Amino acid sequence: MKFVSHIKSYVKRNGRITTSQKKFLKKKEYDNNFFIISKKNLNYKELFNNSNPCVLDIGFGDGKLLISIAKKFPEINFIGLEVYESGIGNILCQIDENKINNIKISNLDAVEALNNHINDKSLFGISLFFPDPWPKKKHHKRRIINDQFIKLISTKVKKNGFIKITTDWSNYADIIIKLFDHNNNFKKAHEIYLYKNRDITKFEKRGILLGNKITELSYFLN
Repeated sequence: MKFVSHIKSYVKRNGRITTSQKKFLKKKEYDNNFFIISKKNLNYKELFNNSNPCVLDIGFGDGKLLISIAKKFPEINFIGLEVYESGIGNILCQIDENKINNIKISNLDAVEALNNHINDKSLFGISLFFPDPWPKKKHHKRRIINDQFIKLISTKVKKNGFIKITTDWSNYADIIIKLFDHNNNFKKAHEIYLYKNRDITKFEKRGILLGNKITELSYFLN
């Protein structure tokens, strides 16, 4: 399954970059933890120098949750995708400070990466924490999770691999649930062990303060 074309689920904005983030952004092309996906077929063994299972984290934000999960599970590799420079600079700093060697990050668009660089049936799992909900109805077409996207990720995850999604927008959650319910490739799970007792993200805290319901969705691939 491949997208012929897609509407990007994000709009690049020039956010505030701290001095520390700038330091790591300036040298990111020379940082072993940052890579530009150029190969048609991404080889995880070459990327991480091991054969551990690999999880794709889409839109890691400030990176704190991804860092905490990677620290808890050093036997699993994580590829983090983020298009915003502030998030990239922040996580490169955290990787350096924590001496983490099981995270690699890229700024490539997630759909492009899945379409063109991720081998079929190669991922242990995919996570999307608080994807942009695009709350206005006229913008719903920008939401990353739709029928085509679910069909696409079903081809990239190994049998019994997982999909983990969280959102604080009830309307988005209802649509996601319906999409998975109509796709026979997935079965609902109570939780994915990697994310039990996970840290609360910045976006999650904001959603809670606004009184939004946090919906956690977990699925295994049949």
